[in-house]
Amino acid sequence: MEERNQPLPPPPGAGQLPPPPPIYPVTADIPPQSPHHYSPAPKSRRNGGIAGGLVGLLAAAWAYGKYVLLLAFKVPALATVGSALVSLVAYSFWGGPWFAVGLVLMIFVHEMGHVVEIRRQGMQATAPIFIPFVGAAIFQRSHPTDPIKQAQIGIAGPIAGTLGATVALVLFGSTHWVVLLVWAYYGFLINLFNLIPFGMLDGGWILAPVSKWVQVAGLAVLVGLFLAQLVSPLVIILFIIGIPMVLQRFRDRALDAHLTSGPAAARYAMGAAWLALVVYLAFAMYQADTMLNAFVR
Repeated sequence: MEERNQPLPPPPGAGQLPPPPPIYPVTADIPPQSPHHYSPAPKSRRNGGIAGGLVGLLAAAWAYGKYVLLLAFKVPALATVGSALVSLVAYSFWGGPWFAVGLVLMIFVHEMGHVVEIRRQGMQATAPIFIPFVGAAIFQRSHPTDPIKQAQIGIAGPIAGTLGATVALVLFGSTHWVVLLVWAYYGFLINLFNLIPFGMLDGGWILAPVSKWVQVAGLAVLVGLFLAQLVSPLVIILFIIGIPMVLQRFRDRALDAHLTSGPAAARYAMGAAWLALVVYLAFAMYQADTMLNAFVR
């Protein structure tokens, strides 16, 4: 990626960086201002011409696209690299190329923490697949039935991501390259957000063995973020996906009993680890934000 000469965007705490743009549906219509939008053609042949063009386009897409799909399944790394490049381009329009590199890197480190722990437990998992303005996802062929083991997978991502952001902060201290400080800030932010104990977020899996009521607290945090208009598109998605999971936990007593059936020491140790991460990330993000504010004055 080429470095731009324009200054890096300040963090949200500085009051100048806008939230991620909303995700709008993509259409394939030709813009009205295009001269081809009203291209003259006999009315009797127009529908046939459009249909024939679509058929030809689909045939060409299948002729070449099937090989791309085959390579993606045969070489899973292609899906990771390809989706990472798409995210780099998308994030570059928001905050510039160096910002995009840091954001993708921090998400990758976080997700690889999950992957390493999944494979350590003897299961298979793909490398991260990036989803612009949402994050990334990994896919497993099997899942642990032990809620403590699932919690360990959940906390492995924030631990790895916190270490990655901390490394960026330490490197900034020795190099004074402000780009690293921006990377550190967003690394802390990403991992702190993921520790919200609700639904599919990491915090929901980490604290699942502790109590079902932590999901209510997580819901309150998401509602607060939505009302503050900080992460509105993502919060709506998480809310829609997470509400059925929370309701099932409260309705199904057998499920709740299973999730809290582990040894008390292991359950509360997981809760203590979650709390320690939250405190450290909140403090580190505040420090990074304070240092960034000095550059934007």
